[in-house]
Amino acid sequence: MKLRFALFFLLLLWAKPALASGDSVVVREPKTLGPLTIWLIEGSNETQHPYLTLEQALDTHEAIVHNANSQQLWIENKSDTDLFIQSSDLLKGGQQDRMVMSDMIVPAHDTSRELNVYCIEHGRSTKRGNEPIETFSASHWMAPLSHTRLVAMHKLTEQLLTPHVGGLTAPDTDQLNLMKSLESLPEPFNYVDAAQESIWNDVSNVQTALTQTLNDSVTRNASPTSLELTLENNSLANRERGFQRHLEDLVSDNDRAIGFVYAIDGRIMGAERYGSHALFAAMWPKLLRSIAAEAIIGDSLRMKEIGYALPSIGDVQQFLTNPVNGKSSREQVNERTVVEARKSDAAYVFQTFDTQFAATSMHSTWIAR
Repeated sequence: MKLRFALFFLLLLWAKPALASGDSVVVREPKTLGPLTIWLIEGSNETQHPYLTLEQALDTHEAIVHNANSQQLWIENKSDTDLFIQSSDLLKGGQQDRMVMSDMIVPAHDTSRELNVYCIEHGRSTKRGNEPIETFSASHWMAPLSHTRLVAMHKLTEQLLTPHVGGLTAPDTDQLNLMKSLESLPEPFNYVDAAQESIWNDVSNVQTALTQTLNDSVTRNASPTSLELTLENNSLANRERGFQRHLEDLVSDNDRAIGFVYAIDGRIMGAERYGSHALFAAMWPKLLRSIAAEAIIGDSLRMKEIGYALPSIGDVQQFLTNPVNGKSSREQVNERTVVEARKSDAAYVFQTFDTQFAATSMHSTWIAR
């Protein structure tokens, strides 16, 4: 087993980052609705291996996420298919609603796998209504802020952003900005976790912005601190239906689509790319809900009389192909999953590798800087 991991890491070191400068990138003409613009990325199915998504697995009861105790979760995959869990997937239920830290592949019929998460519901540790407290019922959402998604992977970006010279740490501008966003707030449970505090702060910001935008309280529910229940608000669902009607068929209508880039108010926010059309199509409903909510959240800050210029396809290609620079960081999540992070002039780039198929990343994320 150790030899296999050693060989994999050698392959990974030699591998070129996905969509690095010089790679062929096909970006389709954009689709725009209000502040949200989407460019599909086309490519070949580099990963033929099938994966089940967390949303699918929980909906069909082919996976169970157990709440072992207030701080630890574990997941079992009861299906015949390997399970893909994406960073910033939200989990509803248990003792608290949670957000997944890192991408992870859970092998078929794996019966005991620890799942690292953050809390997105401050304070609750008891049963909520008729929901089971021992397990989680669904995962229909992802974090709707790019900052929250970045914080979810902060253990990788901490290593990425801190240059070490002569044994001394000299934070660059990005490091200082990120650390400022993770400033600790008073914590009632006698421990300090800057990332967790930052996520709770993001939840509060989302709730405030949506209440203003929708002219409806999104915290009038069974658990006012819950991001999950906020995103289930009926007023938000009504606003999102327009995005779904206009954009939900983009992926099913293009069998070469393997990812997308999105912009809000003309600013490129990020991108996702998958190793196959099938995996992208399975993830798309959740992804669309997330970025639509992000666009709606921005309404509270938007000056509607001010227009914006849409990025060109060349701009989008440059965002994807900007060469990565500086150091990289790597995390071995489990024996099947390795996540690597790098930084370009435009974005933080995270690549996930299935160690059974080391030559190709099965998922890549860009988060704009």
